This record gives sequence, structure tokens and C-alpha cells, in this order.
Amino acid sequence: MIFGRKNAVGVDIGSHSIKVCLLSESGRGLFLKRFDVAPLPPDSVVDGAVMNFPQVQDKLKELVAANKLKGRPAVLSFSGHSVIVKKISLPEMTQQELDASIMWEAEQYIPFDIKEVNVDVQILDPKAGQGQMDVLLVAAKKDIISDYASIAVEAGLEPAVVDVDTFAGQNMFELNYGFPPNETVALINVGASMININIVSNGITQFTRDISMGGALLTEEIQRQLGVSYEEAEHYKIGGTDSISSSAVFKEVQRLSDRVAGTLVTEIQRSVEFFKATSVGEEISRVYLSGGAAQMAALIRLIEQRLEVPAELVNPFKNIVIDTKRFDIALLQKIAPSAGVVVGLALRRPGDK
Repeated sequence: MIFGRKNAVGVDIGSHSIKVCLLSESGRGLFLKRFDVAPLPPDSVVDGAVMNFPQVQDKLKELVAANKLKGRPAVLSFSGHSVIVKKISLPEMTQQELDASIMWEAEQYIPFDIKEVNVDVQILDPKAGQGQMDVLLVAAKKDIISDYASIAVEAGLEPAVVDVDTFAGQNMFELNYGFPPNETVALINVGASMININIVSNGITQFTRDISMGGALLTEEIQRQLGVSYEEAEHYKIGGTDSISSSAVFKEVQRLSDRVAGTLVTEIQRSVEFFKATSVGEEISRVYLSGGAAQMAALIRLIEQRLEVPAELVNPFKNIVIDTKRFDIALLQKIAPSAGVVVGLALRRPGDK
């Protein structure tokens, strides 16, 4: 990994918050230079689409100014229905032949007008057998890319790379954990309104799926059941009230958290079972969780019970050197699981494919 004089800043615009991350590299390792988070009002971003441009622009502008990031190249990403990721089989051909024919090939797999999307491909296995090769096809709607790029420009950044949340998380995982040989693992990012599932075997993506639900379900349930505002529900959700551990409110929030975790795990389980049904002899050995909502108490326990494999929270900063004078380590550790995507984005550099 080679960083230039002006390293790219990772920008993760989610439905719940915006995160920025800047890394630098020296002979002593990879260093965290900047990391910051700003909450977004509800429904500012819905299913990857920006609904409230002024709020999102203002929040990112504040982060850029506060962290002195103006003028830097930015790496952005998104997920949801505006992104299509498919593993497909095509006749064996060179990269040049693939690049020349991909728009025609992609049209068969994309439910949008081909003129409305940007398409990228990566050869996963050039010799998959019977004259075929395995290819990863990624298509993203141009209008969504344009929206994200314009927000970055307004905030004083220079859009350089657009990624997909799923693969940003994969880059983060590879840096910190590496992919075990001859094993299949599930990388699951549980955000506020989206779950990204990426099943990886020998370091190669075998299956991806985005599920349009997440931790916001718990906020909505707390609002509904306790009759409180969005802000109060978010406060209760993270256990932020006086002597909450002994209160009836705490018990009710825990009950709702367990119920919502069960709903999320049911959807995750369906996707994993679909993968198993369509793959020959692929057994998942471990689940790695990231995302703010992955910290729900019951989530790991239920995943281990239902999928019958070990599960653990990832630490995106595991192999990154952190200056204890610059960062509050306790706070960073608390929010670390939600930083998976933005750390993965900060690993990219301008010019990357």
C-alpha cells in the first residue's frame, strides 16, 4: 500500500451519521491521522439516497473544517438498491475483451437502464472450468454517484474513488485480520438502516447481499413502545440515563433490543441459507460483525445459536497505530465497530480501480 503526499480521506455517509478517516503510512506502520463522526437527522439518507442535501452537506463541511481536510481527495461509498453486485460466469476472455464487452454482458443482469449506471468488473477466477471464468460485476446508478460527489465537492473535498460499502469492509478486514486459507467467512456490517453481507472464501467474494433494515428498527420500537422522541429513544438505546440499569425502562429497552436482534438475525440467516443452497460444499467457519448496530447485546449470541458458528465483533483499528495524545482511546474503542467501512475507504488511494 503506497500513500501519496496528499492521502485520500475516507468519507462514509450513512443513514445515521457521517464518518471521516485519514490514514498515513511510514516504515513503522499505518497511522490514524484523523477520525471523526457527526450524527445526521433522521431520514437524511434513505436506502443510500440522499434526501436532505443541506443537512448532509453542512455536516460533512463541519467535519472537513474541524479536521483540516479541505482540498484532499475523497473516497466515497454507498450501498442499497442503487448498487448491484453479482458474481457471474462468462466465457474465458482477456481483461481487454471483457472491458470491451461488459456493457452488453451487464445489461442481462442489471434491472436499470444500462445508460443510467456505471459498471465495473473484476475477474475472480480466470479458469473456473469448462471454458468459463468467474467475474464480479458491480453497477451503480450514476445519479447517486453524482449526488455523493457533489456533496463532497461542496464540503471542500475532491472526489477520487467511489466504492461499495461491502468491499470497503472487506479491505478493512483484510488489513486487520487477513483471510484464513481454505476457509469461508461471513463479513456482516449491521448499520442503522442497512445490513451488508459479504461471504468470502480464500479471500474471494462468493456472495453479497444488502438487506434494508438495521439498528434504526430498535430506535423506532423504543419510540413506539415508550412514547418518546427520536432523540430520547437514541439516548435510551445506548443506555444513557441515570440509574438505568435498575429501572423498568432499562428492562423494556433490553426486551425490545432482544426482539429486534431476533428480527435482524432471521434476515441474516435467510441470506446465509440461500448462499449454502446455491454453493457446493461451502461451509462458513466464522462470522465477523461490524457496524454500530452490531453492538446490540443479543446479536452475536443469536447469530452463534442460529448459524452454529463462532461470531465476533471486528476492531477496524487493530493493526493501525493510534496516538494516545491525539485520540481518546476509550471512546475510539467504543465506536470502533461502526468504523469498518470508513477505515476501508481510507485504505484506498486516487487512481485505484
